[in-house]
Amino acid sequence: MRLIPFTKNHFALLASWFTSEEEVVCWGGPLFHYPLDDQQLQSLVDACHTEPPQRKCWMAEDGGQLVGHIELGFDWRNGNAILQRVGIDPKLRGKGLAEPMVRLVVAEAFADLRIFRLELNVYSFNQIAIKTYTKAGFKIEGVRRSSTQVGNDRWDCTIMSLLREEYTPR
Repeated sequence: MRLIPFTKNHFALLASWFTSEEEVVCWGGPLFHYPLDDQQLQSLVDACHTEPPQRKCWMAEDGGQLVGHIELGFDWRNGNAILQRVGIDPKLRGKGLAEPMVRLVVAEAFADLRIFRLELNVYSFNQIAIKTYTKAGFKIEGVRRSSTQVGNDRWDCTIMSLLREEYTPR
């Protein structure tokens, strides 16, 4: 598996992976909406081209096929990175692709010596993702209860982190 920069050429493929508001929010957080459009996705690409970058965005390629999307957001002042918007092509879920993709981005984050903490937010019902992040070394810090409204529902958000001193490269 390898990471390639996320570009406009990937917009249609990524958008095709989501069929509802719930799926988009689960992937992108409450600031994104269904259907994903070029304007929403271009904002991600634009944030990759600031100095320093506000984020880095990738598609994951495995065996010549685009299988996933993943991002890092940055809080340079505090030495933090935020693992965000992790998604696997729905046709390929359950094949063990998320963990190696996450591990590649964890290595990318800690390759920058300015990063001391890597964190993420994941909706608490997403136990498959929580298990993947735990296997990649993240620890649960707590839960932001009822933090996101999607339709008439409110979702809890689990906060997880991995510190530089806890990270062991593979």
